Amino acid sequence: MIKVLLFVIILFPVAMAQPYLEELGKFGGTGSIPGKFKEPSAIDISDDGRLFICDRGNQRIQVFDLFGKFRINFGGFGWDEEKFDEPADIWARSTLNIYVADYNNQRVQRFDKDLNYINSKYSNPGEREQFQFRELISVAYSPQGDLFIVEAGENKILKFNSQDQGDVAFGYYESGAGELTTPIQLELSSDHRVVVSDAEAKAIFVYDYFGNYLFQITHPDFIQPMGIAHDAQNRIFVADPESKRIFEFTSGGKFLNQYRRVSGVPFSAPMDLVVTEVENQIRFYIIDGDDILIAKKVTDTPKE
Repeated sequence: MIKVLLFVIILFPVAMAQPYLEELGKFGGTGSIPGKFKEPSAIDISDDGRLFICDRGNQRIQVFDLFGKFRINFGGFGWDEEKFDEPADIWARSTLNIYVADYNNQRVQRFDKDLNYINSKYSNPGEREQFQFRELISVAYSPQGDLFIVEAGENKILKFNSQDQGDVAFGYYESGAGELTTPIQLELSSDHRVVVSDAEAKAIFVYDYFGNYLFQITHPDFIQPMGIAHDAQNRIFVADPESKRIFEFTSGGKFLNQYRRVSGVPFSAPMDLVVTEVENQIRFYIIDGDDILIAKKVTDTPKE
């Protein structure tokens, strides 16, 4: 009996220990002055350590350092170059350029790393019908020079090659098990996969770079999965504003953990996130309502 009790006592704290998020900082809040937000929609980190946020309601992009200090913003409402009409998504991880999905202007705007406007990509009437687009809701750019966009009107993913030619269209109504219903955001993992959130299907769809459907990720607590991120191990993180949680999966779709709060404070509406490593810490930057939360992942017995 003594041996059995000792066995239970030794294992009990190990079984209870699981990852949680500890707050490192918070910035933002509702407003229109620099550093404030109105319905921010997407977040990304550039290779040189700048945080880019689509401030959708204020029609601009805001830039911060990794401690949340405001640097600059650019944009404003309009149809001209460098102006936006509901910037929906941003990709800042390209070596040279930054791409913005300018939703209502039906284009992708491209800027250099110094935020100088380069050009815009519009739907090309000369392309085949499957490569036409209008409702751009998400954008990503691969190391091979491929531009991926989510076309929300026809629920499809478009891939344009480095010569700006339509390469493959997938996820639309002829895609069988890989057919999307309401695609929201796409993410490119370092293992050459295209990961797409689908709010209405309550699932994450995974394809290869050629548009071949691989598998789905689901969870019984998904209500409206939207923002997607991955870490250096290609673990997949999903922000669900309706369930007020962030979910964590392996690259193969196995459920690992879910986060409901940061340092004991429940999420309000986590819309998007990015995960990176800063000072040997796994660090999360999370859009939660009009706030940006900075947190680190801790594997320990929770202090909450």
